[in-house]
Parts: sequence; structure tokens; C-alpha cells
Amino acid sequence: MIRKVEASLLVVVLAVCAGIWGWMRRWMSDDGLIVLRTVRNLLAGHGPVFNAGERVEANTSTLWQYLIYAVSLLSDARLEIIALWLALGLSVAAVAISTWASARMHWGSFVLPVGALVYLALPPARDFFTSGLEWGLCIFWIAVAWALLVRWASTDAETNGGLFLAFWAGLSWLVRPELALYGAFIGLLLFAARPTWKLIAVALPVPLGYEIFRMGYYGLLVPHTAVAKSASGAMWEQGWKYVRDLTDAYNLWLVLALVVAGGILAVVRRPSRFELRSRSMVVILMLLCGAIHVLYVVRVGGDFMHGRMLLLPLYAMLQPVWVLPVRHIIEAIIPAAVAVWAIVVSVNGYHWYYNDDPSTLDIVDERAFWLRITHHTVEDPMLTATDFLKADRMSGYTEALEEAFSQPTGMLMPILKNKDPEEFGWITVPRMVRESAPAYTHQMDSIPITIYYTNMGMTSMNAPLNVRVLDTIGLSTPLAARGPRLEGARIGHDKYLPEYWQLAASGSDIHRLPPFAQPEKVPAARDALFTSDLVDLAATYKAPLTPQRFFDNMKWALKNGRTLEVSHDLEDYADKPVEKDATIVWPIRWGNDIHPQTFLTLE
Repeated sequence: MIRKVEASLLVVVLAVCAGIWGWMRRWMSDDGLIVLRTVRNLLAGHGPVFNAGERVEANTSTLWQYLIYAVSLLSDARLEIIALWLALGLSVAAVAISTWASARMHWGSFVLPVGALVYLALPPARDFFTSGLEWGLCIFWIAVAWALLVRWASTDAETNGGLFLAFWAGLSWLVRPELALYGAFIGLLLFAARPTWKLIAVALPVPLGYEIFRMGYYGLLVPHTAVAKSASGAMWEQGWKYVRDLTDAYNLWLVLALVVAGGILAVVRRPSRFELRSRSMVVILMLLCGAIHVLYVVRVGGDFMHGRMLLLPLYAMLQPVWVLPVRHIIEAIIPAAVAVWAIVVSVNGYHWYYNDDPSTLDIVDERAFWLRITHHTVEDPMLTATDFLKADRMSGYTEALEEAFSQPTGMLMPILKNKDPEEFGWITVPRMVRESAPAYTHQMDSIPITIYYTNMGMTSMNAPLNVRVLDTIGLSTPLAARGPRLEGARIGHDKYLPEYWQLAASGSDIHRLPPFAQPEKVPAARDALFTSDLVDLAATYKAPLTPQRFFDNMKWALKNGRTLEVSHDLEDYADKPVEKDATIVWPIRWGNDIHPQTFLTLE
């Protein structure tokens, strides 16, 4: 009993530390604001979309957006604050659950934190306790999965005991697609240990049901973000660079060697049986899944955010050694050494070199980047969408929006007022005049005011919902998502939709365009939108959602949805016939807007 009391005390201590350290590094990322735009549309009755009237799944985690949505139905707090507390609360809960579950592996022994110190000491781990992204939910899912696995391995093999674990494994696909790897291995282990149809009956309905919905509603097998980031591509060299960016900064290999030594010592001191339903097998499962996950991250080239994509597999692989038993004084050496490393890392932090040209940065400390860009400090971080209006690149943004609503405007475009130093501004582009446009493009005059910008979180959450906000790299823009990858560009930002395509897909007047946007190419780009492949693409996410459209989208998801690529070279469309009777947009019936500071009305 006394050991359980000690474990409970350790749970409280680590949870409190996680909460304090997470709060000290609280912030909101631009990507986190992207999630909240979808929640706003859900609350306004437009559906799970980023832009009303366009069925595009701009968020990777399905459950994260719906979790924020569910809480927002019960609270009138700002969506940013709801996201902050949800993420931090789930992160703290994950740390507590991991501690208890790992301590349960060593009942009867005094335990000290080891893997827990490694994870909590890493600055990116604490950064993503908040940020508005789904990382808190992801580590919570891993922690609960680990706790359920330990419990399952500790119970009588004659009892089933795995039904809720099977259900939890099925949710992995909706928490984040990569976690389906863990869910699949858990399901296979459960079924191999005790084959029964009940496991399948509880594991598959939710993810399968949502997958059918995704195919019919969005016309895709995976979240649209996976298409935009070409998640199936191979960039091994860049991926290894991404691993080194994390490990070299903190001498992580050294401390992980200590952790492995501690784990081996714990096994040698207390060997356990090796069978399907055993603690040894669940340890192997977590290590194997984590290793495969790291391999996948390396293959796709990692990410542009320092450490982010490696946090989940690292968290998973640290679960078996989250805490370790200390039976003799000599066994305290490893926890003590890890604690010293953790203190040094926590004090030193991560020294990231900021370059004034963000486009040249392939890996960044995202939190430090946005603190500087928005002119905030560690003591006064950006927490809400309005905090991002302080960024230089948002200079004149709200004024341009107000101007757009006061006159016929097709599009807002960012510009550089000066080259040295860079000074951003925004201009409005006049809306198309029906009499001066080809007959088959008349429908495009109903397209809402459109904004294209890479950082679409801060632009979208500082605009009313009757403004169509798109990005140039494809997270919310199918034309950009299916375009070619740029050689040497950073991961996640290696696609770009040229300005003439942006203008062509808006309601802008092609006869009154800014010279820097290559206006001579816009008519040909607009014609290309009416060629068969692009008309079919537009129909999957813009055509009214009838039962027939739902069925057609499912077929498209299995065929062209997986393979269609959009060329940005207009010559590739020059000889293709234009479908002059095609419908690629339709008038949108606006509902209510949900925004704490809506400065523009829908009228």
C-alpha cells in the first residue's frame, strides 16, 4: 500500500510541474487559429469547413476540432482560451496517467521519474502543451492507451478485458492519422491474444463511419492537410536533418542512452514472462510503434517546427521508462544523472538563430518565431487572434477589409511597400464586372471577398466568416494542395499557388489587376479552371451535397482523389477544351457569424 501512496504523490508532483511549466510557455500558434476557424463555421451552422460553401478539411485532427466545438457549446469563452485550457489540461492529464501506469509496472518498488524528466525538460514538449494544436490530445491518447495496455497485460488471461482498449485504439485515426499505426498494432495484439468478433465490433464503427463521411463529404481518403503536405513523399536526408536538429541541441542521444540502460537494468532485476498477454509484449509494442513512427517522420522529411513531429513517438517510447524502480542506492544514479541533464536543458533552453528572411528557414522554433513576429515577449505571449494583428505583415489588414466591404472588391492581396526594410501592406482588387467577362465565368461574380496568404490562421480569425480565406500552400486550397512541390523549400511549405491562379479563382476583375501579379496570365488561368479535371475537382468540394454527390465523391476519393495533380503551367491546359456549361461555384447562403470581436457585419 505504501508504494501506491508514493506513486500517487509522484503523480501529483509531475502533474503540477507539467501544468506550471506548460503555463509558463503558453501561446497560440497561427496553425492553432486554423482549427478555430473551422470551429467558428461549425458554430455558425456552415458545417466542418474552413470556408463556408467549400467542403475542405483543413485540420489534421478530427477529434480536436470537435472537442473544442463541444466545449464551446457550453462556454461563452473565446475559442482561443478554450483551446488553450483544453490542450494544457489534456497534457497535464497525460503526464499524470503515464506516471501512474508506468508505476503500476513496478508495484512494490520505490520509483523515480526518468523518461518523464526527459520529455518535460525538452522546450518543444512544453511549447506544445498549448499552441492551439492537437498535441495535448495526442499525448493524452497515447497515455491512456499505455495505461489500458498495462492494465490489460496485468489481468487474468482468461478474461477479455480489452473491449475499451479496442475502442480506444479505433479512435487513433481520428486523433491524428499517424496514431493509427499504434491503434492497428494494439488491435492486432488484442486479436492475436484472444480472437473475438467483439473486438472488431467496438474498434471499427467510429473510424469507419467517419471515413465514409470523409469520402462522401470531402471527396478524400485522408485529411486535406495530408494532400497539401504530400505526406507519402520520401525526403530521407531532410528527415535526418530534422532529427539532428532536435537531438544535437540537447545532447539527447546521451540521455537516451542512460534511459535505455535504466530500462535494461529494471528488466534484469525483475524479469517477466514473454507471451502475447504480458507486460513484456506491451513494452515491445510501444517501442516498436515509436520506432516505426520515427522512421516515417524521417522518410517524409520531418517538419518545419523544431521537434514537433518527433514528440509523439518520443513520448510513446518513453512510456515503459517514464518512471523506473530504485531498489538499491546504486540504482538512483541513472535518475540522478537524468535529473541533472534535465536541469541543464531547462536552464539553457533552445538557442535558435533568427534570420530576417523567414522563407530561408527550413526548421524554426515556432513559438520564438511568432513571439518576435508579433512583437510579444515570453511574459506577454500571443494568446488570441487579435494579438497577431501586431505582426508587421498584418499592417493595414483590418483597414483593407473595411475598404473591401465598402466597395465592390474581389480580393485582398498582401504587398511589400518597400524592399529595404520590408514593410507589408494590403491592397484591394476590384470585383469583376459581368458585362466585361466571358459568359461562362459569370457565376464567379458570386465568389465572396477572397484572401490568399500563407499564414491563414491569423488572417481567417481576424475576418468575418463571409470572407473566403485561402492559403498559397494548400491547407485550405485544393488548387495549391495538388500542385507541384518546390525544390529546396521547407517541409510543409513546399508548394505555392502563383498569384495569377489566385486571382483567376477569385471574383476579381481580370481587366484591373496589379502589375506584379502577372495579369496577362489570369485569363488563361481562369479558362483552365473550366477544363474537365479542374471542374471535377471543384465539384467534389463545391457542388451541392446531394445523395448522388456524396456517392460520386466516394468514388472520386478512391480514384482521382488519390492521383490527381494540378499543373501550374498554363501551357498544360492550352489545348484542353473549356466546359462552358460547367458550374464551379454557387451563391452561398450565409448563416450567423461566431467571433468574439466581429468588427464587420454580414450585411
